[in-house]
Amino acid sequence: MGLNEDYTKLDPSGVEKALISFPDQIRTTLKQSLKVHNPELKFDSIIVSGMGGSSNAGKIVQGILEDNYTKPFVVYNDYGLPAWVNNKTLVILNSYSGNTEETLSGYEIAKTKGAQVIGIATGGKIGEMVKYGQIQGAIIDPKDTNPTGFPKSGLGVSLGSLIGLLFSIGVTSNNNQESETALQELEEIRKSWNAKEMAEKLHGFIPVLFGGRPLLGALNAGRNAMCEISRNFTEFYDFPEVNHVLVEAVGKPAGALQKKYLFFESKFNHERVKLRYKITKDIFNEQGLQSTVYSLQSSTVLGQSLELAHYCAWVGFYLSILDNTDPGPEPWILKLKSALAQPVH
Repeated sequence: MGLNEDYTKLDPSGVEKALISFPDQIRTTLKQSLKVHNPELKFDSIIVSGMGGSSNAGKIVQGILEDNYTKPFVVYNDYGLPAWVNNKTLVILNSYSGNTEETLSGYEIAKTKGAQVIGIATGGKIGEMVKYGQIQGAIIDPKDTNPTGFPKSGLGVSLGSLIGLLFSIGVTSNNNQESETALQELEEIRKSWNAKEMAEKLHGFIPVLFGGRPLLGALNAGRNAMCEISRNFTEFYDFPEVNHVLVEAVGKPAGALQKKYLFFESKFNHERVKLRYKITKDIFNEQGLQSTVYSLQSSTVLGQSLELAHYCAWVGFYLSILDNTDPGPEPWILKLKSALAQPVH
């Protein structure tokens, strides 16, 4: 199916509507978590426990904070928590559904360590803990901004609520104007960006995404969205580390030549990373590899983080349409969760 055809019948669950509503997902949940009263907290470090999109929200924030926030801010996507967590650690349980088993296991460890705990969820077990005062936190209602109900199309739900919560506890100064400016820029940029054309370039190939600090969390989120929405195998690598790993390993086996390399260029990248981009693209060209570029346009790190992750989600959506595939259903996730006797999300 071509991208100029009517493809609404391929998307009955409303993934496209959810992507269109991405800025409003952030606006809606940021306001909700700002209203939550949290007592004054005293902590020396923060760890965000979450998986998938909830983890990606933490990683995006981690990139935004790393140049100006002086306390350790760590994202942990696994069972349990690291051994260094103690009573001076703030543990943020970030789960879209509130039932994520890895995140819930982190809560059990946090209790034994005497850590301070805050939860964010749309409901589930974490929502119940917040509702009944077992922990502080925010119960989020995306309203009509994520009609699918799938976390994969609700990154803005997790991201907005986490940003608002960090505002409410004083981790970052409450700058609603900066957030709103970034969202307005994104709405303007996506009117003319080339997500459809990029999907057509990448279609039939394995996309390999490249990025650098401070946008690595957004790059991770973008890769995840492309994997989940398009169901196309997608990789990502970070600069400058990739120059110490991959340059000698792109020609074999023959399937490696069926990849297309997408460089996300940012004015916020280190100057030497910008030079490494140029040299790497020249080397790839010499090796007969196919690469392309997307230059991020937003004026702030926050704006470019949103732009990169959101752009990839749209590319994933269009790849699904090009494959004549409904971007909504998750049959293998359902099978996996059923085998684990775990709630779907």
